[in-house]
Amino acid sequence: MFSKDELYQRYQNKIKGYEKLRIGVACAIIDGKSLLLEKRADCGWWGLIGGSLETGETVEECALREVLEETGLKLKIEKLKLFSIYSDPKDRRILQYPDNRVHLIDIVFIYNFSVSKVKTSSESLAISLFNLEDIPKEIVPPARPIIEDICKYLRQ
Repeated sequence: MFSKDELYQRYQNKIKGYEKLRIGVACAIIDGKSLLLEKRADCGWWGLIGGSLETGETVEECALREVLEETGLKLKIEKLKLFSIYSDPKDRRILQYPDNRVHLIDIVFIYNFSVSKVKTSSESLAISLFNLEDIPKEIVPPARPIIEDICKYLRQ
């Protein structure tokens, strides 16, 4: 697992001017008052289920594909609900790779689903449901404000 310092070297908050935009799609799968999170294999920290939008794909198709790839869950497009779009670089949305930098823009959907069995993909160390009071502290930086907003929404 990355230390906080290592993670902050990777997820930055300053624009240098040569970043490329990367559109991501995340799906917050909600089971009652619990949220499904993925422990990411690339850094060992938790985040939402999701990934990069592919050319020719709608954002809804991307959400369904990513959920299927990462959890084995087959969701229905008509039950996806647009939650919000996140793009503020101050939320550590500048991702530094060894060979490039990207500015992450995430389109987030919510989906109510009774989760019984999920699979773990090669991109995940674990996938677990968390009660709102038990959300892990080790959340990848760009997912923090999203998860905070989802928790506020669920507490309403």
